[in-house]
Amino acid sequence: MNTNSLRKAIFHIIDDHKSKRPLNRLFHFILFSLIVLSSFNLLLETFDIIQKDYTHVLLFLELVTIIFFTLEYVLRLYTCIEITTYSHPLKGRLKYAITPLMLIDILALLPMYYFFLSSYNSYFYVFGIFRVLRLFKAIRYLDAFKVIGQVFYLKREQLLISFTMIFFMFIFYSCLIFIAENKAQPEVFKNITSAMWFTISSITTVGYGDVIPLTPLGKIISGIIGISGWLLFAIPTSILTSGFLKVTIQKDKLKCPNCGHIHD
Repeated sequence: MNTNSLRKAIFHIIDDHKSKRPLNRLFHFILFSLIVLSSFNLLLETFDIIQKDYTHVLLFLELVTIIFFTLEYVLRLYTCIEITTYSHPLKGRLKYAITPLMLIDILALLPMYYFFLSSYNSYFYVFGIFRVLRLFKAIRYLDAFKVIGQVFYLKREQLLISFTMIFFMFIFYSCLIFIAENKAQPEVFKNITSAMWFTISSITTVGYGDVIPLTPLGKIISGIIGISGWLLFAIPTSILTSGFLKVTIQKDKLKCPNCGHIHD
């Protein structure tokens, strides 16, 4: 088997998780199992008794996970030129390396290498933030995430406009509540950033602890902010809903009536 044939064979093993061939099923079973195991490993490490008595076991499992994920990352980078978009040996691999899922893969790996190779073990839990990213590796196995990505891409312009409007309204309301409450509660509403936190809490209707507006104008503005929160979040929600409907209709049109598979 020449190099090109070997690369193509490896590509089909690691890229096609729906194939029922033994090597495909074995590779993706191990990969998905390690994603789940890594997540449980992270949870178990937060228990003092487990960390104290089973530190070496947990580190061994983490090391095995890192080695396998590193192998997967290298193989994906090596075989990505089988994809037409990334066919150039150098530029194609560089372009593939900065795709979202590949960035997630490398971010989930590099900090742990730093941890194992350095003596700064006190930052162990800081690296847990990056290890959580491994959960997103499961996106490759869930078509639902692909649909979500398609919806966001399809409605990107409308979403950008709606979020821009929400941001401007957020700044506007923060200025209003600051003007209304600054003199009445100078320690609470010290500046507009303090008012921003109040505005976020009011818009999302989660409340602001013991802080409430005292002035009549502040109470009126707070009521308007609370009501506006429903309207502001309804806009992107409706945009996303229409996007899901459009993507679903498109998929139904591409679905084969005989086998049920979607053909591009």
